[in-house]
Amino acid sequence: MIIGRDLKRIYGKGPVQVLALNCVSLEIKKGEFVGIMGASGSGKSTLLHMLGLLDRPTSGSISIDGIDVGTLNERERTLFRLRRLGYVFQDYALVPELNARENVYLPSMVRGMTPNECTMVCSEILDLVGLKGRSHHLPGEMSGGEQQRVAIARALVNKPTILLADEPCANLDSQNSRIILDLFKKLNGDLRQTIIMVSHEEWHKTYFDRIIYMKDGLVEKK
Repeated sequence: MIIGRDLKRIYGKGPVQVLALNCVSLEIKKGEFVGIMGASGSGKSTLLHMLGLLDRPTSGSISIDGIDVGTLNERERTLFRLRRLGYVFQDYALVPELNARENVYLPSMVRGMTPNECTMVCSEILDLVGLKGRSHHLPGEMSGGEQQRVAIARALVNKPTILLADEPCANLDSQNSRIILDLFKKLNGDLRQTIIMVSHEEWHKTYFDRIIYMKDGLVEKK
């Protein structure tokens, strides 16, 4: 379970400050597929960054599976992300010089797995996301939908309990968007994986178990 209490995030110093989150509290249960929606600038991505330990709140607390992550130092936060969290970015964030398999097994290498172990795990994950025959292709040789599936495979390779996705369909057409969302729904159903996804598309709502609506740095309804 994820519990956020009175989360506030202020960017800037002195007279030039932006209040991106304003005392946001929420709870997300294990196995939920939760959407975070709202207008541009409402604080959606900021909240996701907090929950994904990519940024620290100015004040407030976050507990994940009973661990107060605010008490962790930078090394502990990095290890926590590596072992428990998977993050999917809207711009894919793939290394262009590496093929699909190499992009996917980077997190496993950081965890200390051998090349043979990495290859075996990556083959399974790429098969899971429907890219078994594309493992040796570079990102530039793949479609946007395929690149996003590589990014999802990379986020899944260490078997995280929580998957966070920041507008993963923003750069995709509707057909590829449905492929990605169907994949998320399958992962959520088959693996009972907790998924938190930022979106601004109305038709995405049908995929979510629950929606957290944000406006001006506040939770409008949940």
